[in-house]
Amino acid sequence: MSLDNGVWQIFSDLDSLNRVGVANALIGKESFPHETIEPLSIKPTGWNQKKLSDSQWLYNRCHLVGYQLTGENNNMKNLMTGTRSFNTPHMLNYENQIMDYIRLTGNHVRYRVTPHFIGDELVARGVQMEATSVESNDFAYNVYIFNIQEGYTIDYTTGKATKN
Repeated sequence: MSLDNGVWQIFSDLDSLNRVGVANALIGKESFPHETIEPLSIKPTGWNQKKLSDSQWLYNRCHLVGYQLTGENNNMKNLMTGTRSFNTPHMLNYENQIMDYIRLTGNHVRYRVTPHFIGDELVARGVQMEATSVESNDFAYNVYIFNIQEGYTIDYTTGKATKN
């Protein structure tokens, strides 16, 4: 992997159902944002919001490439509907591992996030997150995170959810 072109990010075009696709990035300290995040206004596919029993919201607008890594924010190609627990702590944990590794070493990380939809479903069943250091072999992961919320059944076709 060459660093000749610096850090970058590429997002797939939305499909015929306006769903997100694969997101790719080369991340380094120079891609970290310096401004505070603006509130999100985009409603990704399957956005069928409801309150959980603890008064938290069921869904988050989930960045495929986390804001803290590149500053990419209100981009329809980078936002999907994900449950609260899917986004935080699960996706956030792996995004923070990248950020911490880069801050510690100064190295760059090649990153790819692939959402998995079945058929015409508007809410992804989960994402595959892949990361690897460019300059060394001391950092890598390949994980799958399921888009679920304990105590709720999600209709992935519509985004509607019912409490179990």
